[in-house]
Amino acid sequence: MRLFHAHSQKLKCPYKGCERSFKKPTVLTDSSTVPRQSYYACPYCMSKIDVIVENMKIIGVKPSEYPKVFDSPAKCAYFFGFLNTIPKEASIPEECLICPKVLQCSTKRT
Repeated sequence: MRLFHAHSQKLKCPYKGCERSFKKPTVLTDSSTVPRQSYYACPYCMSKIDVIVENMKIIGVKPSEYPKVFDSPAKCAYFFGFLNTIPKEASIPEECLICPKVLQCSTKRT
C-alpha cells in the first residue's frame, strides 16, 4: 500500500491516472443511501480516499479500499463526468453501470 504524505501542505492523489496535487480533499455525500454517507475524495478525479490525521491536521492520504476487480478507480473507459454529457434518453454504457464511481461521475460539480 502506498501512502502519500503532505510536504508544504500539498497532498497527492494516490490513484494511477490522476496523481494530481491538492491542498485539501473534497467531501462528497452519497445521498442515494439512507442514512447519507459522506467521505473524502480527490478534488480532481473524485475517487474516494482515506486521510491520515496527526495532531488534528491532515498529513497525508491513501487509497480507499475498492473491489479488487478495479486496478484504479481513477481509470475510466470514457472520462470522469461522462454521464453528465449524455442525453437523458440515451442508454448508460455497461462499463459505467459496474464502475464504483458511477455516482460521483453523474453528480455535477458546482
